[in-house]
Amino acid sequence: MPYIAQEDREEVDLDVKMLAKSIAKVAKRNGYDGAFAGTLNYSLTRLLQELPRELVKTGQFKEEMRYWFQPLLYGVLQDVALEHKLRVNTAYEAAQIVKSGDCYDTPYYTRLVEVVDSDGNHVGYQHVMVERSEYNLKEDILEDGKIILDTPNYPDDD
Repeated sequence: MPYIAQEDREEVDLDVKMLAKSIAKVAKRNGYDGAFAGTLNYSLTRLLQELPRELVKTGQFKEEMRYWFQPLLYGVLQDVALEHKLRVNTAYEAAQIVKSGDCYDTPYYTRLVEVVDSDGNHVGYQHVMVERSEYNLKEDILEDGKIILDTPNYPDDD
């Protein structure tokens, strides 16, 4: 989660919305579904070049190119990608598993478990890490705030 003050978000969000509109406009001119990707890549590339110049201009940096700044930029980009994957893509993947079924059949995997409230209403899904066995392929339920595998005859560890 990027930690930035609410008042600072408002300022940055205006520019982000303008950039998103520009990327969408250029993508529309190119006329195919993935057209935005090249423009997004270009925009990020230009931002990575322009930011150190602006930091020098505002007196925050003494020079544009410093070794330590480059790995910091890559770390931020990687963190953005990983967090987006976790916070956005994982939920989409769960919806697709529900729609089409899971395709993983490895010995260890994450089992998608439905979470319901005390009235049985669907709340969402949770990934539970399990070792594949007959015992964890049964129906899962939420009980007293805990996910309970409905496996009354689960074998003891040997």
